[in-house]
Amino acid sequence: MTNIIKSNAREILRDEIDSRGIKYSWVAKRMGYSYQQKLTNVLNGRDKFTGDVAIRASKALGVPLEIFLVKS
Repeated sequence: MTNIIKSNAREILRDEIDSRGIKYSWVAKRMGYSYQQKLTNVLNGRDKFTGDVAIRASKALGVPLEIFLVKS
């Protein structure tokens, strides 16, 4: 299976959050996670950065989904 998620997607997401000065708990809630630890686990590499995470992050932050995807 081809990986469609950029290898640096975690860093892109972290940079988006940090540059806006918003709290991880707020982002996690907007992504539909009931607890902040899920987002923290994704950002720290304990959980996989999946297509679902990319979609949730895109919607929560109002950024294009393509910033997380490999260009074909």
